[in-house]
Amino acid sequence: MSHYFVYDPNKERRNYLVSGIIDGVRYELVTDEGIFSYKHFDYGTITLIEALELDAEVKNVLDLGCGYGVIGLALKSKYAFIELTQTDINLRAVELTRENAKRMSLESTVFVSDGYQKISGKFDLITLNPPIKAGKETIFNLYLETFSHLTEKGSFYLVIKKKHGALSHLKYLKTIYKKVMIVKRNKGYYVIKAEKQ
Repeated sequence: MSHYFVYDPNKERRNYLVSGIIDGVRYELVTDEGIFSYKHFDYGTITLIEALELDAEVKNVLDLGCGYGVIGLALKSKYAFIELTQTDINLRAVELTRENAKRMSLESTVFVSDGYQKISGKFDLITLNPPIKAGKETIFNLYLETFSHLTEKGSFYLVIKKKHGALSHLKYLKTIYKKVMIVKRNKGYYVIKAEKQ
């Protein structure tokens, strides 16, 4: 069975234009079949973006598992001062993110990485809409690795549905991070913030 995080080089490429309003701003991004939420902006992703408020101390941002780039590019368009890095395991997703950054005239360092495999350095903010179909073990490993990739005062934001185990994810995060809280609830989605210290 094919999943949105698995790159299929034999799949025909068809560009789709997705548009919608996020946090009061209209965005139009290019996507493709086989990429997560290619028909519309995912409601959880929108909820996460709308829950984020960055201050000037946030310099380096990682959009982990970026898909076609929605979270990171929305943040970069609103907070021009951030240095944005976007990664995904899926090559097609990375290609689309690069195309969307170019369309929006935004600077972003975009590359393929299986989790943190090719990611170095530390970030003030890391965002993630977890790949639920990858399984809890894979996701929990990402949570653990995220800790070591945050700066001392760094924060990790993620969004997950209650029915997908939000409360068990919250419980696990509390075994790793000093401070963990639910910052937003919206139609079954929980936005969770985990702080390193």
